[in-house]
Amino acid sequence: MFYKRSEYFRYTFGKPLDANFRIVMGEANEQKSKKGDCALVDLSPGGAKLFAKFDIPLAHEAVKIQLEFILYQAKIDVLGTIVWKESYHGDFLYGFDFEEDLAKEQLIVAELKLLRKSEISEKK
Repeated sequence: MFYKRSEYFRYTFGKPLDANFRIVMGEANEQKSKKGDCALVDLSPGGAKLFAKFDIPLAHEAVKIQLEFILYQAKIDVLGTIVWKESYHGDFLYGFDFEEDLAKEQLIVAELKLLRKSEISEKK
């Protein structure tokens, strides 16, 4: 089996993690919608699968959002693009790709490690 180093690992949460999002508009990302609630189903340093009750219209152009969440201790705030949408029991699942940001990728990996360590120690 070959491992593609350019692909990210994906961490699936047992219970979806609470988060919030804002739709971002404008050339310089200066316009933002009110916050909406969502939940992270899974996460990688490069993207996430989101669950939301809100139907974000995906028209001809990509929809950019700002996503905020806390994995372990640090608040993580990332920009990215919704790449797919799927209806799920009257609500919606979204695929979300983060904009490239090495510092945020490293923060996500570090926070995921801390989260996993705390989960393991709680089971003992």
